Amino acid sequence: MAKESLYPARRRTAILDFLRDRGQASIAELAVQFDVSDDTARRDVEALAAQGAVERTHGGATISPDDRLNVIQPFVKRLQTHADAKDAIARAAADLIGEGESVIINGGTTTLALAKHLATKRGLVVVTNSLPLPPELYARGAREIYLIGGSYRLRSQVTIGPVALSDGAGTPRSIHANWAIIGVGGVSEDGAVWTSSLPEAGMMRSMMDRASHTLLLADSSKFGKREFAEVADLSERTTLITDADPGTALRERLAEVGATLVVAGPGPSAP
Repeated sequence: MAKESLYPARRRTAILDFLRDRGQASIAELAVQFDVSDDTARRDVEALAAQGAVERTHGGATISPDDRLNVIQPFVKRLQTHADAKDAIARAAADLIGEGESVIINGGTTTLALAKHLATKRGLVVVTNSLPLPPELYARGAREIYLIGGSYRLRSQVTIGPVALSDGAGTPRSIHANWAIIGVGGVSEDGAVWTSSLPEAGMMRSMMDRASHTLLLADSSKFGKREFAEVADLSERTTLITDADPGTALRERLAEVGATLVVAGPGPSAP
């Protein structure tokens, strides 16, 4: 069913949700995204602006300042959820990384917890799509930090785009790292890894493909959980780091594919 046939109220709710994720968009982008005419997209934006949900910009719209705070707040709240478990997982992940190695880190609250535990790892080369992560890593002595470009996701504070970097001539080049450090939304009992966004799933898989080994970071609340998009299956190049026993079915699946399990215990906070 074409999106043009959606009831206007439903379509406008979807447009608002899209803007909350992207931060802003042009009328042309909204028209393409929702398969409507420019005039329909413009009327939808005007209706949302009249409600105070969005602000009109030249040729597009952005969410209102009040709504922007409401969108960012859940990310801040997630930082505080299962904080002790995330800290233990992050510390265990950092223990596996050697000085001078290269790492690709995806965005998320568990991977953000990793930053302080990398303080003693000198000479790291870091590639990430997480906007909050570079200032934390730079302050702790990383040698080089590269931010992957792409579209901005306000809710999760990440970019979504190809896992490649430009050389000095501006040509995109593929990259390879010692480690991919990936925070995930779910790990099902059959060994599949999940997240909530299809574009993000593709990017996470690409990060894993460009590393010699993957550290999957998942607190125990993620066990048995399937989200919208499957990222990859566990493999022998994977280490699952968590805070509790994942249960018999997942343990057996890890052993079957040759993946490693690390259950992180409590410990002192990193400086």
